[in-house]
Amino acid sequence: MNPFLFNILLFLAGFVFLTGGAEFLVRGASRFAVRLNVPLVVIGLTVVAFGTSLPELLVSLIANLEGGSTANISIGNVVGSNIANMALILGLVSFLRPVGVERKLLRREYPLMLVACLAFWAMAWDGTIARLEGVMLFLGLIGFTVYSYTSSRTLPEDEQAEALDYVEDVLEATKGVTSSALFRDLGFVVIGITGLLMGANWLVDSATFMARYFGISDLVIGLTVVALGTSLPELATSVVAILRKEGDIALGNLVGSNLFNVLAIVGITAMVKPLPAPLDMRTFDFPIMLLISVLPMLLVLRRPHVMNRWNGAVMLLLYLAYNGWILLAGAA
Repeated sequence: MNPFLFNILLFLAGFVFLTGGAEFLVRGASRFAVRLNVPLVVIGLTVVAFGTSLPELLVSLIANLEGGSTANISIGNVVGSNIANMALILGLVSFLRPVGVERKLLRREYPLMLVACLAFWAMAWDGTIARLEGVMLFLGLIGFTVYSYTSSRTLPEDEQAEALDYVEDVLEATKGVTSSALFRDLGFVVIGITGLLMGANWLVDSATFMARYFGISDLVIGLTVVALGTSLPELATSVVAILRKEGDIALGNLVGSNLFNVLAIVGITAMVKPLPAPLDMRTFDFPIMLLISVLPMLLVLRRPHVMNRWNGAVMLLLYLAYNGWILLAGAA
């Protein structure tokens, strides 16, 4: 078979696996949220965000270990994914259906994400993220996970009733919990994460082949094609969540995913091997990442805290403008 045609088919197969995996993951995670009396936003910030960010971790590790110019895919993947999460995915989700934002998310997790992005930028300023800096980021992930769980362990009765309405058959599942029901929900999560991983890997491999076929640099591939490919799990999960009216999972997943990208992916990748950061990124790509991270918070500060369709359209236009610029500059 023609390699180009084969990679197009692989791209489509990857998207199918991503979409199916997202549905299974949201179902399993939502049921666990009700069973354990954990708010949906916390599930989004931990379980769902972890599962959907695993493709970024694998891609970044492999690219950094290969070294040379290929290592630029690693940091480009993280920066590009954070931009895609807040501009493309949040923009698209808000455009499809306005997203309500909880005040506690704006007060706690969102500022933590901004601090993590600033620390990431500062660590990359000298051109390399060292092993010790990777350890510091990873310790931050452990602290954040513990904080998220201990600060929001209980689910109020009104929120629990609302969550039960969201999740199919959860009411029956939570009446007299059996080990088989628990294993079924665990199976949903495992199947979902497996589908997400397989789909993302197929999609990234095929998209990378096609990008290099057209002569685009490794850094631009990381910032655009690979970042978009590894962000598709977040896109699929967030769209499914918002269509099921699970807005907490949709936004919590994106904030948690960006935190995971910086604290875990950069942290683990740098611990394994110091992570190179091209110096020209510090005056363009990093400021863009921070701007796009701050903007949604500024847009929803006024009551009611809602990302409306106009806000979503602005974020989408920013994403298209950024990617169009770097693709044109890379081709030139």
